[in-house]
Amino acid sequence: MATEMHRARRTPTPTIKTLAEMTGYSIATISKALRESPVVAPATRDIIYKAAREVGYQANARGMALRTGKSFQAAVLMPVTAARDYEWDGVEYTQTLSGISQALDGTDYRMSVHVIRDAADGAEAARRIVDQGLADGLIFSGILAEDPRIDLLVTEHFPFVSMGRCRKDLDYAHVDIDNEWAAHAATARLIAGGHRRIALVNPERRLSYALDRIDGFVRAFREAGLDAPMDLIAEGDLSTHFGRQAAIDFLQVEETPTAFVCINESTTLGVLSGLGSLGRQIGVDVDVIAYDDINVSAYFTPPITTFYQPIEVLGRTLGQFLLRRMEGDDPVALRQVFRPTLIARQPDNLGGRLIQS
Repeated sequence: MATEMHRARRTPTPTIKTLAEMTGYSIATISKALRESPVVAPATRDIIYKAAREVGYQANARGMALRTGKSFQAAVLMPVTAARDYEWDGVEYTQTLSGISQALDGTDYRMSVHVIRDAADGAEAARRIVDQGLADGLIFSGILAEDPRIDLLVTEHFPFVSMGRCRKDLDYAHVDIDNEWAAHAATARLIAGGHRRIALVNPERRLSYALDRIDGFVRAFREAGLDAPMDLIAEGDLSTHFGRQAAIDFLQVEETPTAFVCINESTTLGVLSGLGSLGRQIGVDVDVIAYDDINVSAYFTPPITTFYQPIEVLGRTLGQFLLRRMEGDDPVALRQVFRPTLIARQPDNLGGRLIQS
């Protein structure tokens, strides 16, 4: 009985007829406005949209798809490693998805997440999304120097926004971090502090931003009239284990590094662990500069100097750009490269320590 009474009191789901009664426009006009027909005046469409928002009207997705040819899905390729016991996986992606979701909030679009294992899997997923019409636009990251997903989507004129840039001269929408600038700024800071043997803990070179960071690292030494210590560039999977092993390995060489530039919080934590295991003290024996997107380094002991860029902002920009791209905006107008903010928590100089040269 209670259940029946509850059902009886339930507010009816608003329909096109509801909107017609609210606005005074015909059902035909309401229908045309909701499918964005150009025959409906913008002022009329705004009134109808406002009424739809007020009553929480939701268009039937299947019907809208049949009428407009749109899926109203914004697809995101989310890489998830198949390796067991992989540390730190997914923290950044959660905040990226949050930012994209914020951008889509209040629109007809819903986010669909497609889990991929590697670059080849990502290329297959992108092809499937395009061929089967599974989404109206696509967002993805982990950009390779030569990325088949970008080649495909540019050729197909399919709306997409990439988190990162490949090394080809192509016109496409993207959001990125100025990794060349960040690596240069961190390395130049350490060189100015007297360091010469600086280690770069980096991603694998197949990734475009890994090459950007090497370029910035080398440029800082070149501008200082010095040879870059190319023997101190470590490449790996960006796990905490990788960072720890890189630090331990570098401290076994004849001319050990006096400073480290790390690509993310995970590798930084590993580097600190490796240094600590060998009795090296941050700010006394060695200096470390990190890159953060969730500001974890503020809680390291001691807190580490960081170049900080909140990843949620990147995610929100990705979503905003994708909406505009799906509406037909020129991809050339949808490009933004962020420069992270320096948060200095250590002096990052050798001071009275012995400078290895």
